[in-house]
Amino acid sequence: MTDSQEFADGTGGPQNRADTSRLTLRRCGNSHAFFFAYESCPLCGGKLESFASSPDAELISHTVVRVSPTGSPFALGLARAASGAQTLCIIEGELEKDPGRNVVITERDGLYYAAPRKTEA
Repeated sequence: MTDSQEFADGTGGPQNRADTSRLTLRRCGNSHAFFFAYESCPLCGGKLESFASSPDAELISHTVVRVSPTGSPFALGLARAASGAQTLCIIEGELEKDPGRNVVITERDGLYYAAPRKTEA
């Protein structure tokens, strides 16, 4: 996929990155979108189908988990993809302290990660 191709969510693809990765999400006929593979839409009961979505998202909120299974604190955030799907994600890198920060979501080993979107200098 190239930057000139458009993702199914109409975002036009990744911006300001050489990385052309994408997320595979699921949505129903009523356009309710989800990160996780439900059997049917939990909002309307409709059949879900997979679609490619831009990894660009908005960080809605975040916190630092100080008591963790590993003993090391980590940042956890709630991010909303352009398709409207939301997920909890582990935050990588330094983020500004205000919500609304643009991030890029990636999936590794069944976990979602958010990192600050790189902008042109």
